[in-house]
Amino acid sequence: MTVAVKSGDRRLACDISTALRARPRVCLPRPGQEARAEALLVLATELDEEALALMRGVCGEHGQPRIVLVAQYVGRAQLVRAVRHGLVDVLSRRTGLDQIVLALLRTREGRMCLPESALVDGLALRHRAQAIDGVAAYWAP
Repeated sequence: MTVAVKSGDRRLACDISTALRARPRVCLPRPGQEARAEALLVLATELDEEALALMRGVCGEHGQPRIVLVAQYVGRAQLVRAVRHGLVDVLSRRTGLDQIVLALLRTREGRMCLPESALVDGLALRHRAQAIDGVAAYWAP
């Protein structure tokens, strides 16, 4: 699976990218080839305008990539906005690399395994709103 990594913290993005390169089922695109990514890993302290900007405008050869966010704090309003940009999973900043890789691989398979928290409530509300509006949700319930 091809994964692009974005973060406002270049050092963190570089460290995670280096660790992901060592994983057999994950490859990172070359610089300038991010449009080939199937998934986008966004690393942020919180889901704020900067993190949303990293998600916006990311459209590649496979359409809009599915986004996995690793953050310390996510507000409900920003969460709903992020889902519109392709967010499909949210992980805590304390999540280990193995769990991040599993979350990325689940996006490829179209599966979701969301944490039991207010974040889930926000995604579930968005999912129900899409179903009510007649829009098929892109993740499995």
